[in-house]
Amino acid sequence: MDTESAKQYAYRILRRNILLLDMFPGEQINEKDISLKLKLSRTPVREALLELNRERLVEIYPQRGTRVSLMDSRLVDQGRFLRETVELALLELACKNISADEISRLEQNLEEQEMEAQKGDIINFFLKDNEFHRMLFTVCHKETVFDAISIYLPHFMRERMLRLNMFDTKELLCDHHNIMEAIKKGDCRTAKRYLSEHLDHVMCDQQLLLDGYPQYFIREQK
Repeated sequence: MDTESAKQYAYRILRRNILLLDMFPGEQINEKDISLKLKLSRTPVREALLELNRERLVEIYPQRGTRVSLMDSRLVDQGRFLRETVELALLELACKNISADEISRLEQNLEEQEMEAQKGDIINFFLKDNEFHRMLFTVCHKETVFDAISIYLPHFMRERMLRLNMFDTKELLCDHHNIMEAIKKGDCRTAKRYLSEHLDHVMCDQQLLLDGYPQYFIREQK
């Protein structure tokens, strides 16, 4: 992007690949290889990795190398709790104050989600899904709140992405339609119920994921 520094570019590309699981949990990161692929010097790549380390998305071991962080179920659960708490409050505002134009933009997003689901494009569906939730914050003029809670969201998002690889997108799309219809009617109670159900679908029984992808998760000490 025209406004990006080399570090910002490296950070954006690496973070996107980690969140979309193009770089797998536990995967070794070769700083030199990334520098060559991105056509950058190693300094901005190293700075980007330090930033991702602060977000707990990569682990840096002096003299031993760097790897993509394993998923931490505890961080995922905290992200889910934070998101549900904030978004339930957000629906109160949306049901009372949403405009016809904002409804139209959200419905356009749902149409785009449906197109991606029909094409079987999981990554673009995931991105549109995330955009839908961000738009709800924008509708309520709470964009900075979305940014503030983002410390936990990446961990939540990685597990969501892993889940999309295992389950049908139609279920999540149906959840979004139900939430949207309740908002349009100003029915906050129903909108909240559908949102809670949606997050329950997203946070499916973690044992399924742990059994299916044990190599991606931190093993809890018993």
